Amino acid sequence: MKQKRFRSGFTIVELLIVIVVLAILVAIVIVAYNGVQEKAKNATRRADISNLQKIIENYRAFNGTYPATTALSPANWHSTDVRTDSNCFNGTKNTDWIPGVSVTLPQSIPNPGGGVDGTGGCYLYASDGVSYIISAWNMINTAQTSTLYRRQGFREFQTSNSTQFYTCNSNTIGGVSGGSYDSSKDYYKHSYTLTNITGCDETPPSGA
Repeated sequence: MKQKRFRSGFTIVELLIVIVVLAILVAIVIVAYNGVQEKAKNATRRADISNLQKIIENYRAFNGTYPATTALSPANWHSTDVRTDSNCFNGTKNTDWIPGVSVTLPQSIPNPGGGVDGTGGCYLYASDGVSYIISAWNMINTAQTSTLYRRQGFREFQTSNSTQFYTCNSNTIGGVSGGSYDSSKDYYKHSYTLTNITGCDETPPSGA
């Protein structure tokens, strides 16, 4: 009588199939987790600048002016007139990046590889006491337009020594190069911004 021989275990092909399936599932989980993390960080950034807007409005109610970083007009805000938080890629790097308020200010979480050009971003503030702009500047990894989107902000973060200044709907900052628009290069869409400046023509470029 011939005995039937039963194989045990898996073949190489079966093992490879299992490994591939597991790799796909792990990749899906990682992508989903990263997406949830980014949404949570963005929610924190929105909440931070919204809360700080309320704080500077209260400051103005008691003092008659907003916390000032300069006496210059918005068109001339530059360099030390624009304050950046202590974890910023460049700029003034102040813990008290909104001067004179009696609260502990949020500091940005370093985001290398994020934002436009992979430089990441941080919290920025400038005010002459009358006009102000406060921003989670270049901190958003995916271009957005639905929440706290303004075509006002600051210059690009090209190097750690780049000086900061205010820009109103700049083509260079706003993703326009050579006459064409690229949302992945649009700093305004990679930021959350609040401001009371009304003299800026924020008409977006074609394609934005």
